[in-house]
Amino acid sequence: MKLIPHHTPAQEKLLYPQEIRRIILKQKNSPGDVLTFTRALGDLKLTFPDWEIDVRSPCPEIFENNPHLTPLDEKDPNVEIYEIGYSDVNISGWNGLHYTDAFRNDIEMKLGVKINKTGIKPELYISDLEKGWINQVECEFGWKGKFWILNAGRKADNELKFYDKWQQVVDLLNNYFEDKVKIVQIGHQNHIHSKLDGVLNLVGKTDLRQLIRLTYWSEGTLGPLSFQFVMAAAFKKPGVVVAGGKEGVRWHIYPHIRHLCVNGAIDCCKWDGCWLGGEKGQCKHLINGVPLCFSMIKPYMIFDAVKMYYKGGVLEK
Repeated sequence: MKLIPHHTPAQEKLLYPQEIRRIILKQKNSPGDVLTFTRALGDLKLTFPDWEIDVRSPCPEIFENNPHLTPLDEKDPNVEIYEIGYSDVNISGWNGLHYTDAFRNDIEMKLGVKINKTGIKPELYISDLEKGWINQVECEFGWKGKFWILNAGRKADNELKFYDKWQQVVDLLNNYFEDKVKIVQIGHQNHIHSKLDGVLNLVGKTDLRQLIRLTYWSEGTLGPLSFQFVMAAAFKKPGVVVAGGKEGVRWHIYPHIRHLCVNGAIDCCKWDGCWLGGEKGQCKHLINGVPLCFSMIKPYMIFDAVKMYYKGGVLEK
């Protein structure tokens, strides 16, 4: 085949990709980011099924049982290695990009190929062996019934994932569930978690794979913009996200998840999110230590969002 002149090497790869490439993709962010990245990984493999692909991340548990991966050696001279990020976050507020799009776009740019987009759902795989195990809630508390997972915590440097009224939400839900469904509180032992009454407490008692299995067995998840709601997206589970105004709405939205935000109602998140927190700085509208965007989301709004799944018939008490 005759090459069209004046193409860069990357453009030539895009038009005429090699039959087989061996590629290691590195994604070094937090679990929620890594799980979101799995959609782009899956689409890469579906577009080029003969390619051998492996990953490196701080969260290998996310990739257990993943059928797209082939173990590769970084020292192999025939293996290409790329660090994958999501720099498109800087323009996402105005162009409506989804987080999964940013990972796919970065892989396309670095590999010089075009990847067919199949959707936005992250990918998690539970083995048949795992599905046959007794879930951790039953093992720990003897509860054999249904349960929701609640992440009521945050990292020490990020108050923009802190909602201070989870106890009121739990009280409303427990009254509604009438002891037919439980709330299970989860979270990393090194993060800040409110001590809640009326929950089954597994804070600091799960490793990452246990948490993934808990989500698989759960009715759904509750919490801020964090790992728990990305798992709900992967398993197509109901979920309620208290998003406030920290990040852009389109960046994280999944069709089946209730996304509670105040974007457009406060100057600091008039269109996009404020994107503050951690190294990017503190909230500019703290009221008694609570971000204004969270104080505007009332407990009954979270309760109503959960109840919607039961009123609509997706879930049953």
